[in-house]
Amino acid sequence: MKKLVFLSLTAALLLAGCAPKGTAVTKVPEASGHRGANAIAPENTLASADSCIKYGIQWMECDVCISKDSVFYILHDRTLDRTTNGMGRISEWNSCDIDTLDAGSWFGEAFAGERVPRFADLLRKAHDNGLGITIDYRSGDLRALLDLIRSEDMLERCNFTFSDEEVAVEFRKIAPEVKTLQAYVKSAEDLDRVIAKFSPDIAVMWIDDLDAGMVARCREKGLQVLALVLGLEDKSVQNQKAVELGVDVVATDRPEEFIKKYGFTAPQAR
Repeated sequence: MKKLVFLSLTAALLLAGCAPKGTAVTKVPEASGHRGANAIAPENTLASADSCIKYGIQWMECDVCISKDSVFYILHDRTLDRTTNGMGRISEWNSCDIDTLDAGSWFGEAFAGERVPRFADLLRKAHDNGLGITIDYRSGDLRALLDLIRSEDMLERCNFTFSDEEVAVEFRKIAPEVKTLQAYVKSAEDLDRVIAKFSPDIAVMWIDDLDAGMVARCREKGLQVLALVLGLEDKSVQNQKAVELGVDVVATDRPEEFIKKYGFTAPQAR
């Protein structure tokens, strides 16, 4: 606890030192690792989750999909080809075979033998280590997914994202109690549209599309703001913009670098 308090104070002092005199100190956004800490460990693996935990990254975004025998896994692509030694759609593989695949060697020899994680295993690791999970839903029964999350006592520490808005509408109907539903937003008009359609709780926007007016509009509507700052190239300018705008979360491919610069902030109550 003392360590966490020290890190939070350090972050605040760093920001205070950089702010012009007479301006308010902006809170540090939480960091969300895109597919985990994917620059230092293979994406969507438990090794990537371990790296998030090591650096005090508050959230890990992952892609959740289903196997042929209805086991939830985390994998970005529809097929196993790019990040494992398997081939074909994961939906055509049974879990007993998926569990034998190597999901780490493509990234580096140090990660040889890393497995395609079952989502249940990631939930348990996250629960035990205070890591929040942002779910980018790909496939599978929504009720079964919610039942799994509830069984691991992680419902309040999971955010939910759907690329298909019709699925988001369905999710809102079956889980109205969830207060962490995200929506991709492009403009003020788009914000009004998605609010009317499925009442999201978090607006997700690319950092280049965000300005102070848009953040204020989201606040007026009762939404938190997640800024997408993706890419492995230097994002120092974009990260600083997100901090100055006062967004709630920064989604990044280099979450460890964000934490190193701005420090650790205790996860916000949802």
